[in-house]
Amino acid sequence: MRTLVIVSQDKSDIFFANQLAKALDVVGIVVENQIPARDCSSLYQKSVKYLSTPGVFLRKVMEVLDRKFIERYQDYNIPENALDFGEEGRALMVGEGVNVMYTQGVNAINRPEYRSWIQSLKPDVIAVCGASILRTELLSIPTHGVLNLHGGLSQFYRGLFTTDWAIHNGVPEYVGATVHFVSEGVDDGDVVYQGRPEITADDNPNSLYEKVVRLGVQMMIRAITDIEQSRCQQTSLESKGQLYLHDMFDVSAKRATWRQVKKGVILDYLSDKNTRDQFVKESLINEFFL
Repeated sequence: MRTLVIVSQDKSDIFFANQLAKALDVVGIVVENQIPARDCSSLYQKSVKYLSTPGVFLRKVMEVLDRKFIERYQDYNIPENALDFGEEGRALMVGEGVNVMYTQGVNAINRPEYRSWIQSLKPDVIAVCGASILRTELLSIPTHGVLNLHGGLSQFYRGLFTTDWAIHNGVPEYVGATVHFVSEGVDDGDVVYQGRPEITADDNPNSLYEKVVRLGVQMMIRAITDIEQSRCQQTSLESKGQLYLHDMFDVSAKRATWRQVKKGVILDYLSDKNTRDQFVKESLINEFFL
């Protein structure tokens, strides 16, 4: 089953690509640039620009002060809490025969040149993790469709930072992963597998997200193997969870999420785990078992 992988430059996505390359017949990997170019103008030029809009200038000053005196001391910036997938999260480690493409510009994956490159590899299936929204022309390339690893349970949480939002909202039982076929919407295609990681008392948002990704990798490998062996089961998503967009998880939301851990949100869940898990378990679609 010729598999093409599309990921962003994030550690978790690079780890995803490396794991699939070891387990499947991966013929190509696209690493998508999603980082806008830095403003390289001088401090004087920046000052002139911002002074013309006093509100923006004040906000920028407050951001600089925050980064210097507050941000660096947050729990998520403590080294032992850092999200780390090891060497396999830092760089692609693929063998000969795996073609690699790094896109230029921001969110450019749908450009004709990248679409043509992907088409030339004749993939049977495309596996996605962390990529931009793919348009119809690209979705139609693989003969067996496009699968996405979504770091949430789609009937409850769609979009980005869904592990964090589950903790933020006080419902760790909703932490999980979904492998689904990509449709025109956001995280609302037919579900192949869903799974939930084991949560322990010493977990935090980063450790839980790492567990979600590692579980999701196994789900994706199983899903593609199922397709190859003509036993893939896909189930429509009848109820769509709330959609969380990138800008919604700002610094304030991130800090509130980690404060929830300090307040004992995970311990509260574990103290009543069986009761709180019941509804979620009943809602899972094609539950995945290792």
